[in-house]
Amino acid sequence: MKKLLLATAVAALSVSAANAAPTVYGKAFLTLDVIEADVDNNGVETDLDERTKLNSASSRVGFKGSEALTAATDVVYQLEYGVDVDDDASGDQFYARDTYLGLANDQYGTMLAGRLTAVDDYVNFANVTAGGVLGGDAVLTGADAPRIDNALAYFSPNNNGMQLMAMYGLDEAEAGNEENVAGVAATYSTGPMNAGISYIQKSGDTTDDYKSSARVSGNYAVSPVLTLGALYQNTDWNTDDNENLVTISGEMATATPWTAYAQGDVSMNVDGVEDADAFRTVVGGKYAFNAATTGHLYGAYLHTEEADDVEYDGVGIGAGLEYNF
Repeated sequence: MKKLLLATAVAALSVSAANAAPTVYGKAFLTLDVIEADVDNNGVETDLDERTKLNSASSRVGFKGSEALTAATDVVYQLEYGVDVDDDASGDQFYARDTYLGLANDQYGTMLAGRLTAVDDYVNFANVTAGGVLGGDAVLTGADAPRIDNALAYFSPNNNGMQLMAMYGLDEAEAGNEENVAGVAATYSTGPMNAGISYIQKSGDTTDDYKSSARVSGNYAVSPVLTLGALYQNTDWNTDDNENLVTISGEMATATPWTAYAQGDVSMNVDGVEDADAFRTVVGGKYAFNAATTGHLYGAYLHTEEADDVEYDGVGIGAGLEYNF
């Protein structure tokens, strides 16, 4: 009996050892930000109180891994959740980011199913901002790589630097509120250059959201220390006027652990509103303490003009510490 129990325990341990353990990963990123702004409403100026805030910048924790099914195919998975390091104002500390289950084949590519970031996120070679920068740590548009629920996505194998992507968000809403999301993208990376193009299309009830978005982006290392990037996006917000976004950026390494960067964003017909424009400039630096820890310093200026002659001028500065594990 003892021999049988011992053999059973050994067999159980062998099965457990055969299963690949998941990789635990994440990021804790906290910034301290100060913003001072004023609003001009048809000639009536209002100074907004200077505010100092502690912000959690895309902090997260996740589990991911793969398991061989055949010699050429693996099952892949990821469970990733956002965490607000500084507070629990949302009342829900663990909110889903990209969570999926899928199959990866050496010859045919990877198929994923779950909650997935739209494929235009892979066509963004211009954004270099980070942290709690004024206007958000992304390019200056509301139509930027949303996460899609109930989504399927395909990623082709990398063929001489070229990769194709496609995704589709299944309609699981009740009648009268249907919305399907489909997207395609292609990227090309070789040597000092990265480039890509994407298109996202939404159908159904899009009165409070954009209808379609086309993007092209690229960057180029003009020297071993200097990289320049650009992005153009045209977004149909289901109005008579499409939003047009242009982003230009530069990133320069130094002989020290510092990397300096600058970015400019210009958005015309913001959210599809005629004559609603926005302009932002950001300058900053990243200090690599080690492979896992980065310090951040940045400043930004944001100017927006709404169609009803309301103008906003804001200046923000911030500092932060980012730890990846």
